Amino acid sequence: MSSVTETSGSRRSASVSDIGRVRRENQDAILADDELGLWLVADGMGGHAGGARASEVARETVREQVAGGAALADAVVAAHYAIRGEQHNRPEYNDMGTTIVALAERAPEFEVCWVGDSRAYRFSPSTGRLELLTRDHNVAGALVASGALSPDEATRHPQRHVLTDCLGLAGNEDPRVDVVTGRWQAGDLILLCSDGLSGELGDAEIERILNAAEDVDSVRVVDALLEGALAAGAHDNVSVVVVAAPMEGPTPAARWKWPFRRR
Repeated sequence: MSSVTETSGSRRSASVSDIGRVRRENQDAILADDELGLWLVADGMGGHAGGARASEVARETVREQVAGGAALADAVVAAHYAIRGEQHNRPEYNDMGTTIVALAERAPEFEVCWVGDSRAYRFSPSTGRLELLTRDHNVAGALVASGALSPDEATRHPQRHVLTDCLGLAGNEDPRVDVVTGRWQAGDLILLCSDGLSGELGDAEIERILNAAEDVDSVRVVDALLEGALAAGAHDNVSVVVVAAPMEGPTPAARWKWPFRRR
């Protein structure tokens, strides 16, 4: 998307994608489809045209696949090969790729799938605690997983932006799609974001902003998080999707295959 800011809001979710204060184009793509029960953030790379195209292909492929009944992780893998196809057919897109973090649900359960360093968090207003659900697929994240770095040290590591996996990565193997599942609790929020937010605001600051919100409403939360990133400098595109726990009653996503895990 080339616009400076894209925003949307509904009863359940709100989203924003902003160019930030430094970049000349927005290479992120977002999706907030309450009816389908699918939300995602993709952070493209590979130059203006390539990065924006990679994140767009990822978003549209995942949406089409899931709407057709595919499991979420399978849809993410399909997006990888759709990007690889464009790389093959259009030489100017040879280096493009994208991260992705996607949330799908069949209430009261949800699933998060991701590749790269876009993140998912869970916030509980009742406890005021923010929980990181994902692990970054970058050099710093690998060092944290091995025990060589603490999470705090990883935020300052010089290779924290060097990805170890993304959609569109050259090679014949499937990308590594990590998965976490959970069960909604009343009042929960799930936050999906590009590293334009998490790289600008630490987890403690994101938690502080969420706790400071007068009303834990998805639109207010998205606005507050974007304002915080812009105030901190917004050196990258900033994309945020916030999803509230479902109300009681049937969910439109009940027609999806369950479980979402790949067979």
